[in-house]
Amino acid sequence: MYAINGGIDEKLKEQVGPKYRRITSEYLDYDEVMEKYESMMDWLAWLYVNTLNVIHYMHDKYCYERSQMALHDRDVKRYFATGVAGLSVVADSLSAIKYAKVKTVRDENGIVVDYEIEGDYPKYGNNDDRVDSIAVDIVHKFMNMIRTHDTYRNSIPTMSILTITSNVVYGKKTGNTPDGRKAGVPLAPGANPMHGRDSHGAVASLASVAKLPFGDAQDGISNTFSIIPNALGKDEVFMGDLDIDLGIQTDCGCCSDVIYDEGSKSKYMTPLMNKTPDRQKSDTYQNV
Repeated sequence: MYAINGGIDEKLKEQVGPKYRRITSEYLDYDEVMEKYESMMDWLAWLYVNTLNVIHYMHDKYCYERSQMALHDRDVKRYFATGVAGLSVVADSLSAIKYAKVKTVRDENGIVVDYEIEGDYPKYGNNDDRVDSIAVDIVHKFMNMIRTHDTYRNSIPTMSILTITSNVVYGKKTGNTPDGRKAGVPLAPGANPMHGRDSHGAVASLASVAKLPFGDAQDGISNTFSIIPNALGKDEVFMGDLDIDLGIQTDCGCCSDVIYDEGSKSKYMTPLMNKTPDRQKSDTYQNV
């Protein structure tokens, strides 16, 4: 939204990002939005790294973990962890702009505060390369922007896609988005598709997430996933013990025979090897 509104926060109505030229067209154009979005990402990458550099420097200055570092290897390999949130919202929003028609709704000051979608668009989480490639491209580009900046103590920059709780807070602070998500609605956790949009099954949903390049997100890619029995195609769920008949008829002394216990109504398998005849019927090996 900062890219669309020239750095103005659509909820605070304040200039937060660089004062770029706003998008003034009624319908959003994909190429125009992408050009401004990449410029805003470039600024954000600089701000992100600079802020983390200050945090790490002040941490070492006032809260250096001497006891832990004393036990560390002499050659310390430091990592510089960054992260992104709302990846599926970004992918779906850009997909809507590219494959459908997204009309802007502005307030009295000309700030875009809502969107109207005309038509349908491919949604992230359905193994559709048209939108999955957008998510992959965003991850790759932003990580490369992070890499262009100097990091504290020459640490190795990494990125994560694993916001599994803060996505709720971020959603509260984010206004309406071009994908149809309403203001205040939580962003999808981690690299998950947006809630309810993965409509082509579990495998397709997982396939979309699997396309994200781990080389550009080495701090972790999270996919929160749960399955109910009906999702596996079973109308009835079997619960209980399996009644397996392991009756084996053989004269070989190294095999086992099966005894049926009238009291417990259970079948037992007894080992015959190294057993005397009087113990073969009394010792049980495994209840099946």
